[in-house]
Amino acid sequence: MPATVENVSGDGDKHSSDTTAVVFHRDHVFSAGGDGKVKVWSKDVRLLKELTPHEGYIYAVAIDSKGQLYTSSSDGTIKCLTNPAGSDECKELLKCNDEIECLFVDLKDNLYSGDDKGIITMWIDQRIKYKFNVVEQVRSMAIQNNIIYSIRDNDLTVTEIIEGSASGRFMTKASIPGRCPVRLCGGCTEEGVYSNVAILTRDGLGIAMIKNSKKEQYPVIWTKEKAHSMIINAMVAKDEYLYTAGYDGIIKQWSELDAKEPKLNGEVALGAVCINSLAIGADKMQVYAGCSDETSTKPTMETIAEPSGMFPKLNVEEEPELSATEVESMCMNCQENGITRLLLTQIPFYKEVVIMSFSCDHCGFDNNEIQPGGEIAPKGVEIRTEIVTARDLNRRVVKSDYSSIRIEELDFEIPAQSQKGEVTTVEGIIDRVIRGLDQDQPVRRIQYPEAAEQIETFIASLQTLKELERPFTLTIKDISGNSFVENPNAPHKDPATTISHFQRTKDQNHMLGIFTHEEVGSDERKNVVEESVQLETVPEEVDSLLKPIRDGTWPLEELQGEVLQFQTNCPECAAPCDTNMKVTTVPHFKEVVIMATVCDNCGLRTNEVKPGGGIEEQGVKIEVSVRGRIDFARDVLKSESCSLHIRELDCEVGAGALGGRFTTIEGLLTAMREQLVESTGMFMDSNDAETKERMDKFFGQLDAAIAGQKPLTVVMDDPTGNSYVQSLNDDGTPDTALRIIRYHRSYEQNEELGLNDMKTENYGEETSNEEGKEDC
Repeated sequence: MPATVENVSGDGDKHSSDTTAVVFHRDHVFSAGGDGKVKVWSKDVRLLKELTPHEGYIYAVAIDSKGQLYTSSSDGTIKCLTNPAGSDECKELLKCNDEIECLFVDLKDNLYSGDDKGIITMWIDQRIKYKFNVVEQVRSMAIQNNIIYSIRDNDLTVTEIIEGSASGRFMTKASIPGRCPVRLCGGCTEEGVYSNVAILTRDGLGIAMIKNSKKEQYPVIWTKEKAHSMIINAMVAKDEYLYTAGYDGIIKQWSELDAKEPKLNGEVALGAVCINSLAIGADKMQVYAGCSDETSTKPTMETIAEPSGMFPKLNVEEEPELSATEVESMCMNCQENGITRLLLTQIPFYKEVVIMSFSCDHCGFDNNEIQPGGEIAPKGVEIRTEIVTARDLNRRVVKSDYSSIRIEELDFEIPAQSQKGEVTTVEGIIDRVIRGLDQDQPVRRIQYPEAAEQIETFIASLQTLKELERPFTLTIKDISGNSFVENPNAPHKDPATTISHFQRTKDQNHMLGIFTHEEVGSDERKNVVEESVQLETVPEEVDSLLKPIRDGTWPLEELQGEVLQFQTNCPECAAPCDTNMKVTTVPHFKEVVIMATVCDNCGLRTNEVKPGGGIEEQGVKIEVSVRGRIDFARDVLKSESCSLHIRELDCEVGAGALGGRFTTIEGLLTAMREQLVESTGMFMDSNDAETKERMDKFFGQLDAAIAGQKPLTVVMDDPTGNSYVQSLNDDGTPDTALRIIRYHRSYEQNEELGLNDMKTENYGEETSNEEGKEDC
């Protein structure tokens, strides 16, 4: 029998904007629209009820086996209509600043949400359980058991959640070219495993069918090019049938999905409409369609602009039209007016930056610079790199305004704030110095011939550096901590580079605009004091934030059993949240302080571990031989000063990179991988094929090691002695897979820890002597 249109909603019952989503459940059809409303229909498309859970555009809906309907909207909320057909009850599960464009409910009634930041959140009993970062925006997804299929407009990402992992660890298993939406289709086993996965081709006109087999690495069975004449928006599947529809207003039914090519069974045209969503009814031959009806709404195809925030992401694949601010400013070359363009953006895997570009139409002069737009690092950084080969000259460098650059061999230094921040190379730094010195040479040769000759000699020395007749050392010292030198051997250790961090002095903090409350200004403090005198006097013990503990009030045993709580702001969404802090004892080690932050607004969970005691007399180096799954379960306490090294992979992560944490060997390796992805991802788009191949090979080896397929030796080096790895032998016998070496710290290590200037005895004498001198 040919396909026909049986029922159409009445003109007065339609959504006032696009119908964005349609689902079917227990003889009811639920639709959502750009008007923020959810409508309940009978199976013959008669309007039964109308709800308004959102004030903005509804992106997605999903329904579980109990009939609970979940919705996500442009207002940043996820809501649950507990029984939309029978009551008006609506619960808000989440409110955030992200665009949650995708919802999915699995066979266990667990909810999954995906946002524009690439975060997939797993909900159990309507509470956030895990978060997975798949990097790319999630516009469509499907989940079966522990496999997540997520997609945007370029590639389908297949992610496996590691079973038995309490922290929600996951691993990317495949990446397949394609476009959203994604649907599970074909036959389904009793365990809920479908035989195929359907996506669109990248042009949005064709269909690609993928065999759902992890063992075979998800091969593409067939590709149907030009399945529709216009872009496909909607796709739904049940058993052996697959339905597709889109801008052409045509619904098509496909079968024989496991064959080399699908069979088109029939199609039905709904007229001059764009079909946004499809849902299969009680009969798999019956389909409901949500449309943008050109005859009833004008305009029908609205463009929903996603808020990009102050620092929109810079993505070369999407080529977004980022809005730059243009300011008319004076050209320093010809003193005419030129144009300065300012762009606030975010470099992937790095940080927020402000890109500035100047151009003058009068003389052709142009200039560009970059400034950090994010937070100032807690410590300054000093980077020393030995330049030996031409490859070293091509190292990319990010330098801020506060970077001083020194070339040891020439005793030459570029002071901080004498040049603007920029993204350049080592050779680019030398060329910029040469251009600056050579700029006024014609005038100098006339007025100051001797000085001009000396500068010519120095320029020749700089040119010699570029020819690499002998190695030289480049030192970048940045009090803001926002400078970076590329490691061409990443992820392996860079033998030519030494990175150290230092505490800023008071003057350096002032240079960055960092002041304490006492330094802000005496006038303001006087006003505060005068106002406070007029208020009722409150005892200092009651009014202070940190209150003294009287003797006997808190015995040590009770203090260790108490969970302390203080208010802070969420580092992800800046909403007020609570941080819990507890003192505990690690068996066979020492006391530690565990700090955990949970944000009820965005669901972020963070934890950090700090040593409860002081710095040990000796540093410690711990070597762990990982040979089986039991070694992955070893408890690990890593302090902030501990560095990691994997011998078999020749990979090293410096101190402070992962922070302090209490985890396992498995969790440490996973965090190490994530840190390497972030630290090496800044220039991945511009890396050569050799570098990309090396990185892919390394991450393949690391993934194999995390999966237990490759033996490893993990070395932890902590100069403070505050790191620990669990021994598997509790009877006191030596653990052959665990080797602990204690050593005396070097002068440089003590200097970085601030121990060389620390005075622990008679430290009050110096202050007394200074006060005595002032009195005299």
